[in-house]
Amino acid sequence: MIRPVSAGGVPPNEPTVPAEPMADTSLPSNTADALSGQAGDPLAKLFELIGAAPHQQRLHGNNGGGTQGTQVRQTDPLVGTELPGQKGVVIQRSFGDPKGYDTRNHALAWARAMGSDTAMVVQDKNHRWHAVQTSQAGQSSTKANGAVLNAIQVGKVDPKVYEQLRRDAMADNDPDKWKTFASYALGVPRDEINVVTGNREPARDKLNINLTRDFDAEGKTAGFDPKKPPWVQLGPAAFDRPANACATLAHEEVHADHHQLAQGVYKDYLASGSKDSFRKWVADVANQVAAKNKSDPTKVFEAFRKADIVAGMVDGTFGATELEAHIEAAKVAFASGDLVQARTDLNKVATRPTMPTPQTQEVSIALLKDLRASLSGDALKVFDEVAKKAPERNVLHDGRLRPR
Repeated sequence: MIRPVSAGGVPPNEPTVPAEPMADTSLPSNTADALSGQAGDPLAKLFELIGAAPHQQRLHGNNGGGTQGTQVRQTDPLVGTELPGQKGVVIQRSFGDPKGYDTRNHALAWARAMGSDTAMVVQDKNHRWHAVQTSQAGQSSTKANGAVLNAIQVGKVDPKVYEQLRRDAMADNDPDKWKTFASYALGVPRDEINVVTGNREPARDKLNINLTRDFDAEGKTAGFDPKKPPWVQLGPAAFDRPANACATLAHEEVHADHHQLAQGVYKDYLASGSKDSFRKWVADVANQVAAKNKSDPTKVFEAFRKADIVAGMVDGTFGATELEAHIEAAKVAFASGDLVQARTDLNKVATRPTMPTPQTQEVSIALLKDLRASLSGDALKVFDEVAKKAPERNVLHDGRLRPR
C-alpha cells in the first residue's frame, strides 16, 4: 500500500511496524574531527543545501539593504536581470531559495506570501523557478530566450477580497467557486486547479483542492510511486488565513521534490542489480561518499541527508521529509510577516514526534540557525519562545538556536 505523506496540520502517517534501520549511517569519526577542526562555525555552509533564511532572501538586492536580518551571503543570479520584452522591469530581489525550485507552484507559494505588488515568478534558462520582486509591475510572458524563459505576474493578496472569496467558496463548497478562490489565494492559474469531490481521484498534473468530508488535513502528497509524479492536495483547513495557504503549499511541494529525488535514486538502485533492500543500498552509497569526502562535512551531511530522505520516501518512514517540509512552511510563514502563522508552523517543527538521522538533523539545525539569525523584534521573540519549549530531542532544542 502506498502511504500518503502527511501534511503540516495532521500527525504524521508513520508506519506501526519498525522500518529496517539505516546500515551504518553514523558519521565516521574522522568526519567529526574535520568538523571540529574547521575555522568558525561548521554549520555556516550547510544552509546552502536547502535554501537561505527568508528575511535574508528579502534582502537579495543589488544594494543588500534592509532594516533587519544579517548580511546577505547568497544572491540569486537573476537579480539585476531585465525581463525580456519589458523595458525597465528589472528583478531586484529574490524570495525563497535563490537557486530556484523544481516546481513552479513552490515558487508561487513564496511569491504570493511576500505581499508585494511587484511579486513575480520567473523560470531561468536551467528551467528552475524563482520567486522574485521587480522594480515595477511586470506582465506574464512565455517562450523567451536568455536568462529568463517564462514570467508570471503574481502580485499580492487583498485581505478583503480573500475573505469574500473564502466565504463564497466555503458557503456551499461549490467547486467552481473553490477554483476561483484557490487560484487567487495561491497565484496558481485557475485552469490548473482540480477540485476533488466524492470518489474522484486526485489529478497528478494539477493542484488538487479536496472537498470530501473525510479529508481533514491541511494538505497531503501522494506516497512514493517509481513511475508516476505525486499528486498534491490541499484541504479547506489550509485556507483559514492567506499565509497558511502559501505555507501549506510550500510544505507539500517539499514532499513532491523529495518524491522526484527518490525516483531518480530508485532508478539507479534498480540499474545496480543489488540484492540488498533499497534502504541498505542508499546507506552504503552514502557511506562511500562520506569515505571519499572526509575533509568536507558539507558533502558528508548532504550524502546522509539524501539517503535518509529517499529511503524514507520509499519505505514510508517520513521523519526526514516531514521535518524539512515543516521547516519550509515556517520559513514561508515568517517571510510573510504573519507571526500567528509563523508560530503555528514553527510549533509543528517543535512537536515533531519522529526525528531523522543525526546528520539530517544537522542540516535542519543549520537552516533554523540561519533563519533565527535573520529575524528581529517580535519575529525573533516568537522563534525563541517556541524553541525554548521544544522537547529535548527536537532540533529546536539545540543550544545553537538559543539566545546568547
